[in-house]
Amino acid sequence: MSEGKKKVLKYYAAMTCGGCSGAITKILKKIEGVEEIKTDVDKKSVVVSGTMDEKYVTAKLMKWSKASSKEVKLIE
Repeated sequence: MSEGKKKVLKYYAAMTCGGCSGAITKILKKIEGVEEIKTDVDKKSVVVSGTMDEKYVTAKLMKWSKASSKEVKLIE
């Protein structure tokens, strides 16, 4: 699902603890094209960079959102 062009995706994720950020990191590490993941529980932010498919990353985070009952939205 790699598209070749490097991009940076920024998400708001209502993480409340290290378990949340760990789960998100684990999910994102499995996605083809993801090169770097930065999570910040205090700022409730997730920054993903690489050549991954934006729609696929967003779908995986939305699945986590539904399972955890925590909000996720793409910022930019």
